[in-house]
Amino acid sequence: MDIAEDLALIDRLCTRDFPAERGGTDVGLSGPGYHVAWLGPRDWPEADDCYAYEAAIAARLTTWWGEPARWGTVTLGERIARGEDIPEPWAMLTALADDLRTWQVGDSGRGATLAVADRDDEKQPRLFVVVTDIDPE
Repeated sequence: MDIAEDLALIDRLCTRDFPAERGGTDVGLSGPGYHVAWLGPRDWPEADDCYAYEAAIAARLTTWWGEPARWGTVTLGERIARGEDIPEPWAMLTALADDLRTWQVGDSGRGATLAVADRDDEKQPRLFVVVTDIDPE
């Protein structure tokens, strides 16, 4: 994959219908109100390459939709630890990544979130995007 292909994928996910049930797709995972897709190669030559690719994708998304909201998943993690039910895809995001960048996708009611799954020191980081109309709160 390259940046142009990944941007085209994000664009398609922003308009693709959400399924009624959770399941695998041709690009990742989808469920009621969300799509998740991995971006870039499966294995990065260097971990820093993943973060550079994330910055490049983020720069392009910022030209489309303006500055993203940046936030961490610590609060959601604390809410999960207290037993609160956090909706998907936010519970999954909390398990995979610490830092999120979220853009509002025009006036569609959807948001696109870009994050690096880097919580597991044993695995290489992976970049992914989530398109959703579900509020984490």
